[in-house]
Amino acid sequence: MLDDREMFERLLRDHIELFDSEEVEEALNLLNLALEGNGIAMLEIAYIYRMMDKYSESVHWLKEASLLENVDAMYELGNCYFEGLGIEENYDKALLYYKKAAEKGHADSANNLADMYLNGEGVEVNAKEALYWFEIAASQNVVEAMFTLGIMYEQGIGMNPDVERAFHYYLQSAKGGYEEAQYRIGTVFLDGLLGQEKIIHHALEWFEKAAESHHMDSLYNLGFLYENGLGVPRNGKKALYYYKRAALLGDYQAKLNIASIYELGIDVPKNRKEAAKWRNAAMHQMQFGEE
Repeated sequence: MLDDREMFERLLRDHIELFDSEEVEEALNLLNLALEGNGIAMLEIAYIYRMMDKYSESVHWLKEASLLENVDAMYELGNCYFEGLGIEENYDKALLYYKKAAEKGHADSANNLADMYLNGEGVEVNAKEALYWFEIAASQNVVEAMFTLGIMYEQGIGMNPDVERAFHYYLQSAKGGYEEAQYRIGTVFLDGLLGQEKIIHHALEWFEKAAESHHMDSLYNLGFLYENGLGVPRNGKKALYYYKRAALLGDYQAKLNIASIYELGIDVPKNRKEAAKWRNAAMHQMQFGEE
């Protein structure tokens, strides 16, 4: 036990970029609690080892905490088995730990379990089981689960298509801050999908929300709306602003559109040099696959 503490302390002090003296003492106190059988402390020690890139040691403490029925540890252990992080990748065991935690009410485990059933990872594809666990996760405000439920209801995966319920789940996910859902709601209002009216200013609002999280396609769409004056006054400068943000994230078409704006002088002075620069960047990306 003393050797464990001394080794742990040496590791902590070797990572002075992560821990100051007060945090080292706190971590040592947590280790004492973990060695005495405190499950919450075990989980914290696992996190500390992970911060130091000591993944196998992290897994050890996750296993110990899982034996004490710590659902957060079960979830993290499931992630380790799924990703092969500190332990050999094993989808069967990932499924096992996600399911144990999900059955005890752990929302993110329910979402990951549902993903495995949906994608046939470690288990045969089972859309009904996926639907069940996604709905459990969504009821606990997991926005990714809400978004996936939107996809399932829209496409009729495991049930008959239901565009009203699809829109409901997409909207709930978007309101919860999930940028993929915000983008999807934007496209719904842009094109009048899922039984909704085509309302451009609603589309603009949702694209703007997703753009706050640097969502590339939303940034591109905002540029397109401003370039073409769709639902907003045409504004080439704003279009350039959004296109350039999308281009920096690797959007090929945004680079071409920037070139076009400079070539045509849409609300900015014509600039052949800038146009050529962006068009060449697009061509280079197309040829070599580089952003």
